[in-house]
Amino acid sequence: MANPQTENGFTKIANEILEALIRTSLSGQELKIALLVIRKTYGFSKKVDFISLTQMAKALACSKIRCAQVVKNLEAMKVLTVNENINGVGKSYKFNKDYSQWNTVNKNINRIEKTKQTVNENINHNINITKESYCPTSNEVRLSEKLLSLIRQKHANFKQPDIQKWATHVDRMLRLDKRTAEDIEKVIQWCQQDFFWCNKILSTEKLRKQYDTLYMQAFCGNGKSISQTRYY
Repeated sequence: MANPQTENGFTKIANEILEALIRTSLSGQELKIALLVIRKTYGFSKKVDFISLTQMAKALACSKIRCAQVVKNLEAMKVLTVNENINGVGKSYKFNKDYSQWNTVNKNINRIEKTKQTVNENINHNINITKESYCPTSNEVRLSEKLLSLIRQKHANFKQPDIQKWATHVDRMLRLDKRTAEDIEKVIQWCQQDFFWCNKILSTEKLRKQYDTLYMQAFCGNGKSISQTRYY
């Protein structure tokens, strides 16, 4: 049974900062990285610390590529300050306790950003087209990148897809099919561990098409998929 005691170590942090983090619209991974930096700095009475992507990946149980993306988001939001080491090896991280500088948004409201592009049509006419692009920290992009990362663990040379197009299919699963982000992530994880489905589900479009079958095999049976039963 866990029995943590302050005499075994604690992180000294102002309640005001915790309250600011609670109010702020950060994704789960963004919050974890922010807390990790706080732990590695304030937890050792430091303001700055060198933290490797390997440490972050281990703490978040995700790829180093994903950790780098999350750090980039937090840096853009001014929640973290990131500096290169003098010799160019490694980076130092500092938590910005001045939360009034944080540039965060409510992702539930601003999940889809609208960008206008001017396109030349028939050389002589210009028209404005509104193109939907999903925020890099949205569930749509996060789940698309999750699937891509797991695919590349088995197919290292898998062609880079259009993540925005993949995100569109995830959006339809969330919005039209009424799936939850948590369930979609579980199905992605399961299908890429299953030796049959891992070679079949190579896009979010295929994931959406086979979702009900995948979900039933993963969670509504005895834990063994049809494909496993077929070949064992």
